[in-house]
Amino acid sequence: MNKSSPTIRHYCEQRGFSSSVCEGGIGYLLVVWEHVVGEVNDGYRALFDEYLNDMDGRRIIDELLILVDDAERAELEVSLAALDDRFFKATDPVDSCIWGEAAAAKQGYERNRNWWYFRIPTNLSSVEDRDEWP
Repeated sequence: MNKSSPTIRHYCEQRGFSSSVCEGGIGYLLVVWEHVVGEVNDGYRALFDEYLNDMDGRRIIDELLILVDDAERAELEVSLAALDDRFFKATDPVDSCIWGEAAAAKQGYERNRNWWYFRIPTNLSSVEDRDEWP
């Protein structure tokens, strides 16, 4: 999981993802997601735009899962489920997609399938841009 497979690398390059994502693939993204989940649990401090980027990382994990073999997917899904559970418990639902309804419609984001786009951290007391958050 340390290096991206050629299939994943090609997929990421075609979509213009960062070199870190292209090179590190799903393993890299899981490490980043674990870090994000830790930040959310500790009281999120980053700006709203950074949170949007963090949630896009979770979406990319979902996209890449279909490109790995069944054995690797099963292993990844165990780790991902534990992280997602921690994230879910440290966040609250919001009425609409954090990207906005127009973006949700354009991208096809749905509350049940892309649930991370419909949640924000419970503890936002340390963010500087609280008025930007849903």
